[in-house]
Amino acid sequence: MPDEKPDDKHEHARDLAEAALEALDQGDEAKADALITEAKKLDKSAVIEVVQDLDEDAGSDPDAAKRAGA
Repeated sequence: MPDEKPDDKHEHARDLAEAALEALDQGDEAKADALITEAKKLDKSAVIEVVQDLDEDAGSDPDAAKRAGA
């Protein structure tokens, strides 16, 4: 996706990171690893944001991380 703008790359990387969480929830670690690797290549800060969001959700709801597969 060489024609993507920085904001588009960031959003795409977030989507990939979120898909990786879903893959982990389904028990597919290989797919999750591949998605995270691709997301990091696009925009590492987007992956960090997803992790921070997950941490914040877990802080407001202690079981959120468990439900998200973390």
